[in-house]
Amino acid sequence: MVYLVRVRREGYEYLYECRSYRPGPGMNPVSDRIYIGRVDVETREFIPKRYHVSEWADLDTGDTHVVGLPRIPSCYLPMRRELLSSS
Repeated sequence: MVYLVRVRREGYEYLYECRSYRPGPGMNPVSDRIYIGRVDVETREFIPKRYHVSEWADLDTGDTHVVGLPRIPSCYLPMRRELLSSS
């Protein structure tokens, strides 16, 4: 199950996408939070998280290496095709 959590601190509301799951059969549920961004309480402006992905290329082999690939919340991912065609 996926849901949003708002945490109010120091003039901002921080938004997290929460996903709860059971790591194994009979085990207690675990919550996993991914930071989405924040909302300014006074202006109600949404300030999304900035993502930065670094990559570098090995000149000897020509391979490209990606470093620091972030976890992206599902609300930023494109919808699946079957969901788009059903409406």
